[in-house]
Amino acid sequence: MPNPHLLATDLPMHLQDLTHDPLAVLRLACRAARGVANNRLVAEEAGELAMHRFQLAVIAGRIPERPEAWIRTVARRIACQILRGGWSRTLPLLSEEEVADPGPRRRRFTGERLRCALRSTLTPRQREALDAALSCRTTREAARTCGMEPRDFRRYLAVISRRARTRFHTDGGEADRSDAGSRVGSPPEA
Repeated sequence: MPNPHLLATDLPMHLQDLTHDPLAVLRLACRAARGVANNRLVAEEAGELAMHRFQLAVIAGRIPERPEAWIRTVARRIACQILRGGWSRTLPLLSEEEVADPGPRRRRFTGERLRCALRSTLTPRQREALDAALSCRTTREAARTCGMEPRDFRRYLAVISRRARTRFHTDGGEADRSDAGSRVGSPPEA
C-alpha cells in the first residue's frame, strides 16, 4: 500500500511514478552508485540510503526539481562516503608474532587507559563526550547520548584528540602515569 503522505495531487506526474514505485527509485540509485563503487554491496547500501533520503525529502515537502538527477547525485555521494569511511575495506590478519607482541607502534590504547591518561586534562563535559565516543557505535548516537548536535560533538572530539596527541607526545607514549598535577603542554619531569 502506498504511503498516504506521498499521494499529494500537486506532485508532478514523473514524481508520482517515483513515489509509487520505490523499487524504481532503488534501481536508479543502485545503478548510479555502482558507477562509483565496483562493489555490489556498497552500491546497494548507497542506493538504499539515497532512496531513504529521497522519501524523507518528499515527505518533508522539499521536492527536488529533477528527482532522477537528485537521486543519482545523492547515491554517488553516499557511495563515495561509504568508500572513504572504509566500510568495504579488507583488513589484513595479524601474524602470531604481531598478536603476541604488538610493539610500541601497534599498541592501541584501551578506553580505560585513555580515560586514565586524559583525566586531568579534560573538563567534565569533555570526559562525558569521551565516554560516549568510546561506548557508542556512531557519532550521531554518541552526540545524542551527550545531548549535543553531531557537529558540536565532533568539535569536542577534535579538542580531545589534540589534547591526547599532545599528552602522549609530551609523555613519550607513557600516558599510564597517574600524576594528577600534569597538564597538557607541560614539559615531562626529568
